Amino acid sequence: MIVLAGILLSSCEEPDSIGLNVQPAGDQINVVQTDTISLFTHTTREDSLRSDEASYALLGSYLDPVFGLHTASFYSQLRLASNNADFGTNPQADSIVLTLVYETVYGDTLTPQTVKVYELGEDIYKDSSYYSNDEFTIGSLLGSKTYVPTPSDSVLVEGVKKAPHLRIKLDASLAQRFINESGTTNLSDNANFLKFFKGIYVTTNPVGSKGAIISFDLLNSLSQVTMYYKNSTSDSLKYNFVINENCARINHFSHNFSQASSYLQSQISGDTTKGDSILYVQSMAGLKVKINYPYLKNLIANGKVAINKAELIIKLDKNDVTEGDFAPPALLTVIEEQDGKIRYLLDQYEGTSYFGGSFNSSSYEYRFNIARHIQQILDGDKENLGLSLVVSTASRSNTANRVVLNGSKRSDALRLSITYTKLY
Repeated sequence: MIVLAGILLSSCEEPDSIGLNVQPAGDQINVVQTDTISLFTHTTREDSLRSDEASYALLGSYLDPVFGLHTASFYSQLRLASNNADFGTNPQADSIVLTLVYETVYGDTLTPQTVKVYELGEDIYKDSSYYSNDEFTIGSLLGSKTYVPTPSDSVLVEGVKKAPHLRIKLDASLAQRFINESGTTNLSDNANFLKFFKGIYVTTNPVGSKGAIISFDLLNSLSQVTMYYKNSTSDSLKYNFVINENCARINHFSHNFSQASSYLQSQISGDTTKGDSILYVQSMAGLKVKINYPYLKNLIANGKVAINKAELIIKLDKNDVTEGDFAPPALLTVIEEQDGKIRYLLDQYEGTSYFGGSFNSSSYEYRFNIARHIQQILDGDKENLGLSLVVSTASRSNTANRVVLNGSKRSDALRLSITYTKLY
């Protein structure tokens, strides 16, 4: 990492309006504003993140000329729609279909993708914690389909238009397995059913170009496995195996940065000096930015100060030619990390309207107000650990967005603007 100069402060800079508002007229000479705090920034790979029971299931693959190849898949239990499932006299399987309701598509909607559905080979549990790199034993292939995402097109099902969703026909032998258990203990309740059928794993083949990550709403009532069958009294029956809030559901992510830009590759391989120019943030446990300000306490070299305002200002890289293909995250956040544990900043508890982090499409930037955090460091109330810039906690495991940002030495650089009052 290139060693930058320390903090450059100038008392002859014009006072910020915030400082003027909070200070008596006679004290305004003690108000200083600076945005020349030395920042050291670089991109690093994310560790795995908790991904069970995310808001949405992510599925698909995209090849990004900047970020490389990325894939998403998911595991999920199925549950009985009713206890003591009994399919009548002489039941015979007809077909069985998995339906997944679209939420969003991130990437190219014209690239065909091949989705595959496998039987889950081991137990997963709703009350357990799972992470985005966890893998589980899978069994036989239950079905596959090549499709292009159609998140806006309704689907005609049994003569009725339904919300946009993906339909994957599964092997009829699965339906027959369920039929064979009619009236048995295996279909008596969900505890027994989950011992008999542990769930499904839904994945996709990596694309060769473009592609997309699709988010599906598994808790929508249309997201389910529907078995069609007949018996001695009727030839058009169906039974739903549901996916609901009681099901264990886990998103799994895979990242191949060997196909990323050489600039990104070298940065995450250890050349942190490149973070002075370009930075990368990605959800799905992809990439995050480390921000350090080791000379911050130079602010109090000549006496104690009161922080009136501290804004972290982060601009998007306007030279990113792929930005039009990949929308930036709607919300970023800054956190502290130590020994694998996350610490939230005091400012964050004031809410987004105070703390910030939302993408401003007019100014092409993100802003954070971290005044209380900076004051705590200067007062010695907390250690200066630096910050990690990540996709917002609520979105990291159920969105696919990424963004390219200016580093700390660009002409429109990532910077920390502080307004403070000299106390003595």
